[in-house]
Amino acid sequence: MFVAGLLSVGFLASHAAAYTGVEYQTDRAWQVGTVVSAGPEGTLVSASVGDEDYLGVVATQDEGLSTVGIASTGVVAVLVTDQSGAIEDGARLGLSAIEGIAGAWTGGVAIGVAQEAPADWQSATLSSGEKVNVAPISVQLLSDGASSGSTPVSMFFSAIDRTAAGVAGKPVDTWRIITALLIGLGGLILAFGLLFISSRESFFSMGRNPMAGKMIMRGLWKMVALSVGVMCISLTAAYLIVRVG
Repeated sequence: MFVAGLLSVGFLASHAAAYTGVEYQTDRAWQVGTVVSAGPEGTLVSASVGDEDYLGVVATQDEGLSTVGIASTGVVAVLVTDQSGAIEDGARLGLSAIEGIAGAWTGGVAIGVAQEAPADWQSATLSSGEKVNVAPISVQLLSDGASSGSTPVSMFFSAIDRTAAGVAGKPVDTWRIITALLIGLGGLILAFGLLFISSRESFFSMGRNPMAGKMIMRGLWKMVALSVGVMCISLTAAYLIVRVG
């Protein structure tokens, strides 16, 4: 890990533009521009080569250091190193061997595209004693942290992971996401199934016995209320599964 305080927040902020992100809970200070991924038990960790749970880039942190804003799309300041190759305007960037620092993309997760070439390299010392060059640059983030082998399926699940993390305000375990999806989708299917069957049977009944129209409509409205109740309960349960824990 590089030496903290290498680059001032103000200098990094000057490289930032419009972006969208999610706030995560944290118990430590983060340097703006750090590349992060999901660690054990839903914690945030500095991302490096080989990490599969890339989340985004640290864009902001509150004064109390309890929450941190992680940008996932848009243009933000990102700390980069030339350790894995030269970085020019338009270069594709990925995770590097240095935790929290992006570098020239060599395969695997690609986090974004450089909007400028580094102009103010500064020397940083790793915990191993190695000296490396680090600089902040503006980067257009890729919305899904696409990898060289990305498929529609992997991109879909990546989007699901990010959505769940946005709802919970922190990385979410896979089993929670799957359970919430099953309950939420199951509730929606059941609710719409009840609406379809009850409305069809009601109209058939009214056609056979128009005189019982009022009674049939009362029964239909009861089924509508039941369907809405099932939908609300299932979606609330799915939300709580993702949000709590």
